[in-house]
Amino acid sequence: MNNNKKKILYIVTKSNWGGAQKYVFDLATSLPKDKFETIVAFGGHEELEQKLQKGGIKTISMQSLQRDVSILKEVKVFFELLSLYRKTQPDIVHLNSSKIGILGSLAALLLKLKNYKLKTVFTVHGWAFNENRNLLTRLVIWIASWLTAILCTDLIVLSKKEYSQTKTFPLVRDKKIHLIANGLRSLEFLTKEQAREKLRLKKEEIYVGTISELHKNKGLDILIRTAPNINGKIVIIGSGEEESELKNLASELGILEKILFLGTVQDAGKYLTAFDLFVLTSRKEGLPYVLLEAGYAELPIVASNIGGIPEIIKDGETGLLSESENIRDVQVKIEKLLNNRDYATQLGKDSKIYIEQNFSFEKTLKLTEQVYKK
Repeated sequence: MNNNKKKILYIVTKSNWGGAQKYVFDLATSLPKDKFETIVAFGGHEELEQKLQKGGIKTISMQSLQRDVSILKEVKVFFELLSLYRKTQPDIVHLNSSKIGILGSLAALLLKLKNYKLKTVFTVHGWAFNENRNLLTRLVIWIASWLTAILCTDLIVLSKKEYSQTKTFPLVRDKKIHLIANGLRSLEFLTKEQAREKLRLKKEEIYVGTISELHKNKGLDILIRTAPNINGKIVIIGSGEEESELKNLASELGILEKILFLGTVQDAGKYLTAFDLFVLTSRKEGLPYVLLEAGYAELPIVASNIGGIPEIIKDGETGLLSESENIRDVQVKIEKLLNNRDYATQLGKDSKIYIEQNFSFEKTLKLTEQVYKK
């Protein structure tokens, strides 16, 4: 037994299969086992739990942890975190998501005051104060984000934009802020024919697709509103709290037959080849994995010009950027790629080359290890 192993406790709010969950999975399953012991805690019992257990990682489901904010539930989460820290005795707690960031760092502070040595790392998967909310709510979220930055030992930011934002926080030392972009492991895709057959899509139809949580931040209502004016059908893979609202919107627009809601699909990334075009109309993003995967699949891409997306999509070179929440602009960009297949194909090829050159998971893992060893 190696007594010099560092024990890392990863915590993420939900156990579905989104970007933050993939980030945690990749790190937890890839760290050298002779140097690190990893445990992952989360709310619920979804795909992340299944994948981690299959990968031999110890998992803990937290009963009180969920995305929705409620004062009573957050108090329960706080005390559940204290109990979790005492039970697992980690050397490092790696927090993921805004809510668990503030609660997890406060719980760690309480233990530190009792002379418990605990390093806290927080990864910013998109600062929540960048969301389109009223001014007062954004101010409260900014204060919570700033407190998280103050309390944590180290901060990992995924994009240059959020690195710049984080550096403006008062009293947050530059040396605790680390810019480490998401890195992509090599992926295997089904052939176009296989993917369409598995998803029950027609062979000759044109499909504009996306893989996304059905949440307001993902802007799927924007994508749906383009459907009446584009030549093809829209495929949405994913689930979430906005599913009924989005279906109602499609019904109100009279385009239900043009929108295919496929729900949660296990290992959704390998089905990207079913699409002719990938679209991400998010209102808020960090550095989305799904764009790395879509680019690696050589898909032509239209994506919102927000967050870290322009670091993946070089407009006119590796895809097209659209103005955030501008339905007409999204529609025009989709039509441009559907009507110029040679150009679209070249964008897809160039996107894969750019991602291979700039978003290596080996680099992400190496830099993250360095943060743990500080």
